[in-house]
Amino acid sequence: MTPNASTIEDNRLKSWACDKAQEIMLREGFRLIRSARTGSNTEIRETSLIMARVIAASLVEASSAGRPAGE
Repeated sequence: MTPNASTIEDNRLKSWACDKAQEIMLREGFRLIRSARTGSNTEIRETSLIMARVIAASLVEASSAGRPAGE
């Protein structure tokens, strides 16, 4: 039984989402850890907000046309 086009597209989106989440956590998560260890409460808050914005942007990217841009 072969998967239909919708299933293939869903799998591509899931794969993209996992890759994007890993990328965000590696980059922004590291910044948050670093600010938590060495920064002030203001810096921690700002870093957290940046991470939230990056996550929100990736959700918008994923929802646009039902798939990530550039794919």
